[in-house]
Amino acid sequence: MSFTFVAPDTEKELKAQLSEAGSFLMTGGTDLLVKVRIGKIKPQKIVSTLKVPTLHFLENKVDELVVGATISYSELLDFKPLKKDLPILYDAIFTVGSPQIRNRGTLTGNVVNASPAGDGLLALYLLNATVEVSDGSVIPIEKFVIGPGKTILPEREYVRAIHIPKYNWNVHYFEKVGQRNSMTISVASVGWLIRCRNGAIEKFRIAYGSVAPTVLRLKEIERFAEGKTIDENFVHTVSEMVKKSVKPIDDVRGSAKYRKTLCANLVYRMIERRTKC
Repeated sequence: MSFTFVAPDTEKELKAQLSEAGSFLMTGGTDLLVKVRIGKIKPQKIVSTLKVPTLHFLENKVDELVVGATISYSELLDFKPLKKDLPILYDAIFTVGSPQIRNRGTLTGNVVNASPAGDGLLALYLLNATVEVSDGSVIPIEKFVIGPGKTILPEREYVRAIHIPKYNWNVHYFEKVGQRNSMTISVASVGWLIRCRNGAIEKFRIAYGSVAPTVLRLKEIERFAEGKTIDENFVHTVSEMVKKSVKPIDDVRGSAKYRKTLCANLVYRMIERRTKC
């Protein structure tokens, strides 16, 4: 099919181009162009963000990292403070696709695509990230994503940046399980963050991907974990709670039964890796 391609130089021009019916926004294009090729969407016009300088920035503040909309995964991975201050996000996006995909794809695209299998998205849920929209609103990530491929992004608006709070976590962990070792979409993924105090858990966050309509933060387990020590009894109890909490489906990558068992078993990584406070 044919469509018009435009690459505005300013956000003002970007908004004007997006105001026309049949317009679709593109940054890296790693998701959009696949959907165009298979006929899932039929744009009249594709509006690229890549020439807009005000969307291409990394702002490393004392309490947060602000990632501009057009910053690629590769640029993030090369940004040294990321691994130091937000290691779980580094670990998650390091698993994304191939170097070619990471050179084009963006964290913002991962958010707007709203796949429950999004690796960067899972880390952003754990980190309580917020989404800065072009209309001036700043929305918590859990409220921004409302379902598979669905967000509350207003029509003709766009994401300007992702705000990611920093916090001093003692333990971080991310793992995704797929049908192969690289360039895979997860059958299930898990991440957790632990803050310790006096030998016990002070704060705990845990989330799963690919097992619900959106990334699933298990806040009941997070509350349960506070004040506990990490031992076999704790891990076994959390594993059972996970098995009851996740809501996977059967699809070509794995059955719901397999995913439930997998999610419960992944909790035992805490013991395997000798995680302690």
